[in-house]
Amino acid sequence: MSIDTPTTDNPFRNEPLSLDYAVETPETVVLHYQLAGPAVRMMAYMLDFIIRATATFVISIIVEFAGLLAPGFAMGLFLLWLFINGWGYYAICEGFFHGKTIGKHVLGLRVIHENGHPINFWMAVNRNFIRAVDSTPLYIPGLISMICSRKFQRLGDLTAGTVVITERRVRLPREPVILEKIDPIPLNQLNQYKPDEQTLAVIGDFLSRRVAVDYKRGHELSRPLAHEMARKFQFRGDPELVRKFPMAFIARIYVTFIRNDQNTDPEASTTPSTEPKTKLPVFITTENWDE
Repeated sequence: MSIDTPTTDNPFRNEPLSLDYAVETPETVVLHYQLAGPAVRMMAYMLDFIIRATATFVISIIVEFAGLLAPGFAMGLFLLWLFINGWGYYAICEGFFHGKTIGKHVLGLRVIHENGHPINFWMAVNRNFIRAVDSTPLYIPGLISMICSRKFQRLGDLTAGTVVITERRVRLPREPVILEKIDPIPLNQLNQYKPDEQTLAVIGDFLSRRVAVDYKRGHELSRPLAHEMARKFQFRGDPELVRKFPMAFIARIYVTFIRNDQNTDPEASTTPSTEPKTKLPVFITTENWDE
């Protein structure tokens, strides 16, 4: 297997600009995003600016009246507000509201890490710490950085390793079906590896929406993840399950690790259980999996 010379470390390499952005997860599943360009990001900034300016106007009126009683304290409070309004607004909103400010939310934008994960508060702080450089003067350095970057990253994005994406608001159908039709995989066919909550959530969401595609396409989409999961589990069961029915395999993996009763008895999957099932966060369907 040949390995190309890595060039992804250079964010300013000479390539045609594109809004498409793909991220490959550790489970070899490729997630596709659409990057937000400079124009829509500027519109989000203007909405945020109007909100911040309105809040500052209201605060200034309050401070003016408060200054009659305690001039020094009121002025200090106003200066603190200017700092919070100018820098803390973005860090707090993006850090605690899933990478969104009010302006970004209105226009369907979100800040995520380059690897596709949501950003946390400290990433938001890091990203906005450089905003003073990006915005001086008139956001020209930030605009130049976005135009030159393959991922439309301003200097703050490059520092924090973040990108701004456009969220695609698509409502896919869900089909509730009896979950008892799905048999868990016996734990003696698996090693000690346990998928994390994020992986299980992705599997559950995919299975609940599989009615949007036919079963052949569903198996095709499931195959890369099923093979990777089988490798990580060192699956000792029937290999035909993974090869022919990958969607059924990941569904059985999902049920195995969602149900609490499977975590206590290694042989529990081989005998019927009379214990109540753990309520799953999504509804999934098994119809046509083995066709």
